[in-house]
Amino acid sequence: MTNSLSRRAALGAGLATFMPAPPPALFLATVAAVPMVSAAETVPEVVARASSEARGDDTPRLPDHAALWARMPLPFSPAEAWRLLSPATQAEIGAAVIGMELAQYVYGDGRADADQFTDDKLRSDASDVADNLLNRIADRLWVLLPDLYGPDGDHPRWALDSGLAS
Repeated sequence: MTNSLSRRAALGAGLATFMPAPPPALFLATVAAVPMVSAAETVPEVVARASSEARGDDTPRLPDHAALWARMPLPFSPAEAWRLLSPATQAEIGAAVIGMELAQYVYGDGRADADQFTDDKLRSDASDVADNLLNRIADRLWVLLPDLYGPDGDHPRWALDSGLAS
């Protein structure tokens, strides 16, 4: 395992040369959780392992709600907005969404009493985390996509120009 530690240390040092500020803790935790490649593994073996561990391609897709977005003169679709984000930012937001939903599950609001966790303090803390993540995701998206959400404290240009907001 010392090999994977030195690879992680090298990855961290390499990232430090490209990043002006330390990355968020969530990103660091994600990088630390990524299994490192063994020197004995070939590229096809690594790709095959990653493909076999990836989840989601064989499950129903989420709706895109294209009919709603088509009613607004958006500068780009939500899917296009996602593609504008860096892979690290996509990973950060994706992990936050998964954490938010996990916290909602632990909180158990709307579930039958028999289906809820029994630790009320844990449930309360999970509710706080879910609310915090939702607010932080919204804040992050407003900063990252001002042409979609508008500048801080104002409606976006597309909403003002179209008369949908004033």
